[in-house]
Amino acid sequence: MPRRGLLLPGLLLFALSMGTGMASPAAAQSSPEAFEQTDMDKNGRIDREEYKRRMFEVFYFADKDKDGVVTISELQVIETVEPKAFGAADRSDEGKLTVTEFVTYRMIQFDEADTNKDGVLTREEVEVWQGR
Repeated sequence: MPRRGLLLPGLLLFALSMGTGMASPAAAQSSPEAFEQTDMDKNGRIDREEYKRRMFEVFYFADKDKDGVVTISELQVIETVEPKAFGAADRSDEGKLTVTEFVTYRMIQFDEADTNKDGVLTREEVEVWQGR
């Protein structure tokens, strides 16, 4: 199974849009400002550090009970979660993800979306990755 599927591709755009003030994840996913919100240095590209920083924000947003881990049910508030992929990310096999497990897995997704392997995501790469 490809490692891409922890969260369906819609979360990538949701994750990129955190902080836009949107009322719901569905609205955030369609936000034209999503890419710009993650492109913190406004250079038209999202580098690994910008993405990693956003993934930490997503983790802490999803951790509603603030216990330092996220469960499938907490993540499902944001997006559909594939249980097998969640299990692959859950290295400790405890049914929950630590911030390290979550961010590590999401960085694998960054690498998959970075089709030209230059260490940055362009708007086009994000759109192609989401369309898979």
